[in-house]
Amino acid sequence: MKAIHIQWDVDEPDELEGLPAEIQIPDGMEDEDEISDYLSDVTGFCHRGFQLV
Repeated sequence: MKAIHIQWDVDEPDELEGLPAEIQIPDGMEDEDEISDYLSDVTGFCHRGFQLV
């Protein structure tokens, strides 16, 4: 599974340059709150939403 269409919560548009548009989610991680925390932990940035595929 992976998170796609991640809407990063940044203050400046140039901060988006280093952020991924999608992130592979580790096997066994299915809880959306856990996935949300994982995305922030991996990048150091909060987000405003994402889709899972």
